[in-house]
Amino acid sequence: MSQTSALKALQTWFRANPGQTVFHVVNGAIFLAPALITVPALAGLGLRMEGPVSGMAAPAIMSWLGCVKAGGVFATMQSAAMGGYGTAAVAGASQAGAAMSSAAVAYRTYLLVKRRRGPKL
Repeated sequence: MSQTSALKALQTWFRANPGQTVFHVVNGAIFLAPALITVPALAGLGLRMEGPVSGMAAPAIMSWLGCVKAGGVFATMQSAAMGGYGTAAVAGASQAGAAMSSAAVAYRTYLLVKRRRGPKL
């Protein structure tokens, strides 16, 4: 397959599957730059560079837990929000999630196409 025909095949697929195209492009962006999703997600929970923000979910969870264990999930997420040791763990988790969700959708699409074509005789 030449480069030109491969590009035409991709363009055809993009036009036929705009939703999946956007999904995979967004997952690729998250995989390459996980801060695109982790920083807003942590901030939305109330975990910011300055610490937990009052009136948000994070302080409520912290008070419900009572004692936050060092190195636990909550402490790691707060550390990531503050640019500490948790940054790598949270970034890695978001990258793994992006890769696995793209793989799952690609496999589901493969199975649907295979089912439509029917069994080979």
